[in-house]
Amino acid sequence: MKKELKVAIVQTTLDNRVAWKIDKHLPIKMDYAEAARVWSEIIHTLDDFVNIEDSRKPDIVLLPELSVAERFELEIKKLADQTGCIIIAGLDFKTQGNNVENKALVAIPYKWPHGVGHSRTKTFYFGKHFPALEETLFFENCCKTFKPCDQFYLLDAREYGRIGLAICADFYDIERFALYKGRIQHLFILAYNKDVKSFNYLCEAISRLVYCNVVICNTGHYGGSICFSLKDKEWKRYIYRHEGANLFTSQVVRLPVRDFFETQKIDSVAHEKGFKNQPPGYQWLYNNNDNKKE
Repeated sequence: MKKELKVAIVQTTLDNRVAWKIDKHLPIKMDYAEAARVWSEIIHTLDDFVNIEDSRKPDIVLLPELSVAERFELEIKKLADQTGCIIIAGLDFKTQGNNVENKALVAIPYKWPHGVGHSRTKTFYFGKHFPALEETLFFENCCKTFKPCDQFYLLDAREYGRIGLAICADFYDIERFALYKGRIQHLFILAYNKDVKSFNYLCEAISRLVYCNVVICNTGHYGGSICFSLKDKEWKRYIYRHEGANLFTSQVVRLPVRDFFETQKIDSVAHEKGFKNQPPGYQWLYNNNDNKKE
């Protein structure tokens, strides 16, 4: 296992009041100008990752829920290849007939990490199961029906650990965490969430219960992105926390992998490795036979 995983948290500032309007006769689609404005924020950050040395380059880039318009999806795949980083990006609503889905794209470049220029990016999508109340009301006003994603996704990043993936309100899904417990090292949440305090508390609680690192990439419109790890010293646990509304920002954080992996396997080494002990009833279920996306 590698010592650490470098993750770029990119807080875009998409304004939902500008981005989407109620229209009963058209598909739900992000406003053209607002989509371009947010895309310029994304490009501003990702351009910096193209030419920097590997020691500073992130392994994975996270973009918040709903931050990438449909016309830029192909560009995300190209940027994954150009940077050599896995990019996990929240996408605009996808409308098919009267059904609406909330999905995210995972773009994995050839020879990851940091292998570039081969144009052989692999991709897959994962979706949201539980819409927020505000989303549900918006869909109803647009005469649309939310189509939930009923699958759980696990990304096997090989020597960088396994990653659970979820979108915003699915962070409250207890069944999801029962499935991930004992199987992952990291949990990534893409969010467009205004209740940032609740997510702050939930972040630490889920990290302790599932026994994993937790990263929340929230919209900069509300703020509240977090990176949390179960270090034994309290002041070390919040690796990153950003507060403040209407702020575009990006930050590369480093998640422990090798030492935490050993702690997950053998509880007795937790303090020796600098981590909290495993939660009661924790079982090591990490094996090569789990169904996963690679």
